[in-house]
Amino acid sequence: MEALEKAEPQPESEQKTEESSRPPAGSTAVEGALSLAGLSFFLVDIQAKRIVWLESQALDFAQRAGLNEAPLSTALRLLSQTDQKQVLGLIQNAVKFGQAGPVELGGGDMGSGLTLTASRYQVEGGRTFVVAVADEDQEDEASGSAVRGVAPLIRHLVESSEKAVLVVDSFGYLRYANDALVSLFHIADASLCIGRNVAHIPNRVGKTLTSVILTTLARRAPVEGNKRFFLASGDSLTLTFSIMPFRVSSGLGGVVFSAEKVASNGIDFFHVFNAVHAPMLVIDVKTRMIVAINAAARKTFAITEQLMESAPITETMLHPKTFMSLLTHARKGGGAPMQATVSGFDGVSRSKRLRVNLVDSGGAQYLMIESKH
Repeated sequence: MEALEKAEPQPESEQKTEESSRPPAGSTAVEGALSLAGLSFFLVDIQAKRIVWLESQALDFAQRAGLNEAPLSTALRLLSQTDQKQVLGLIQNAVKFGQAGPVELGGGDMGSGLTLTASRYQVEGGRTFVVAVADEDQEDEASGSAVRGVAPLIRHLVESSEKAVLVVDSFGYLRYANDALVSLFHIADASLCIGRNVAHIPNRVGKTLTSVILTTLARRAPVEGNKRFFLASGDSLTLTFSIMPFRVSSGLGGVVFSAEKVASNGIDFFHVFNAVHAPMLVIDVKTRMIVAINAAARKTFAITEQLMESAPITETMLHPKTFMSLLTHARKGGGAPMQATVSGFDGVSRSKRLRVNLVDSGGAQYLMIESKH
């Protein structure tokens, strides 16, 4: 029993101190911390004060699926105080009476819950173990390889997405957030959020995000629309968002939240681009293909969509040396226009003063060329 007394839930003030010393998100933010979503069983070595559990592969964003081991005093740190007390109580009763449970964790408004029962096992040498297993009556509707692909698929689809994406499991714990979400919601330190229950950290992710996530978990129905989100910083912004519930198995599921900024007053900025009188072109630096032009450039250089897709700009409008000179000038941050010869698709070569800028977007670079009269 002494082993368990040292593993009692820490006061909120101590939890905050512990949080501040956690490693950066995306590496070891949830290392050695048990998650209830998808839990199959855990085993506690009472004398060694250590716990071993099976980490579900379905929501394994940190790539630590399989058996995990950690000190009992720290393994439960990401659970709510209520869940910590119930798990520790289950272990204590199993040590005392030989059998314990069932206990219900989560469930209700938070989504699919978990039922655990525990048994005491004593082995040669006087060592005592407690084994807790999830309800055997629960039907696993998505076992095997289908379960393993959920987290890697979500990560692959949204890792570099310009949309903000957050994955919360059925118990309300944040399992994954891409860089776009961290940036959009002005989250100062993602390591203090990943693995925590969204209900307990509104001061870090914003009260609106917390509210819509918990509401969707309770209703278990998809939601989409425009809404003003209040951020932890005190600022606010209007977002187009959608929340899609998912269910991997009877004991494992959650929601995927995605959002992006709403254009101010519904303005289509491509129309603004077209309204600029100076000819403007946007070039993909890697492929050297024209990806966008405004109406003035179409008229001045006789460019059509078909001609844009026909060949790189270095084979049509600009000599390769000219293109490299413009690119080098842009990388140096030169704001002054450069004199260069441009060959239009109408067969006419023109000497133009070109202003260039580099734009980074979605991991790619684009050269924006503005022709000055």
